[in-house]
Amino acid sequence: EHTQKAHINTIGRVAKNIVFTLDNGHYLAFHLAMTGRLLLRSLKFKPDKWTKIVFKLRKNNKEVEMRFCDMRMFGKAVIYNKEELEKLKQKYGPEAHKGNVDVKDFTARLKSKRTTIKNALLDQKIIAGLGNIYATDSLFLAGIHPETKTQNIDIKSAAKLLDAVKLILNEGIKHRGSTLEDAMYVDALGKPGTHQNYFRIYGKKTCINCNNKILVKKINGRGTYFCSFCQIILETANKPRML
Repeated sequence: EHTQKAHINTIGRVAKNIVFTLDNGHYLAFHLAMTGRLLLRSLKFKPDKWTKIVFKLRKNNKEVEMRFCDMRMFGKAVIYNKEELEKLKQKYGPEAHKGNVDVKDFTARLKSKRTTIKNALLDQKIIAGLGNIYATDSLFLAGIHPETKTQNIDIKSAAKLLDAVKLILNEGIKHRGSTLEDAMYVDALGKPGTHQNYFRIYGKKTCINCNNKILVKKINGRGTYFCSFCQIILETANKPRML
């Protein structure tokens, strides 16, 4: 009922949530999770597979449908009021792709978790917006082994990693996301992204820097690609160890 006859003022994002600001004081938020899609379709367009919710949109007497589709049902659509949206924001760390993330704060957030640096980058409370592919490529670009312990990250390494994260994410935005072989991800108009053509290490067999074989390992259940020659494990803040 909060969406009926409401006008969309703005469309933004909170971490991995797409947020529509409505003119009635409420917010419509979507989390796409692994297989979610948010599609704009003409009324004549055939029904999309796995459609869960359909919103009717009208502008200048032209009507279209916004379809929320999800094969695995991990995604969600939620209505928030202003207070609830603020609580949602408090669940997340700073936005990873922005240039105003404080390096000291980022380092402290990493060290607050006793885990691997790969796991820490996927923790949305530490830094928001990173997924498995982008975390993997960011670590490669920064030259840090994914199994480095967070307590061994010094501010210099954290700064280098933060720069890599910003670069990788903004490249991904520029290339409109990554569409893998399953073709699951497409944008609102149904078009695939192209960032998969620019991966640094994810899905690769040989290193683009040294031409050595790329290794793949499950870290906390997520497939992680790394080069044991170009990425080092930091045993202490100032003592790297090559594998």
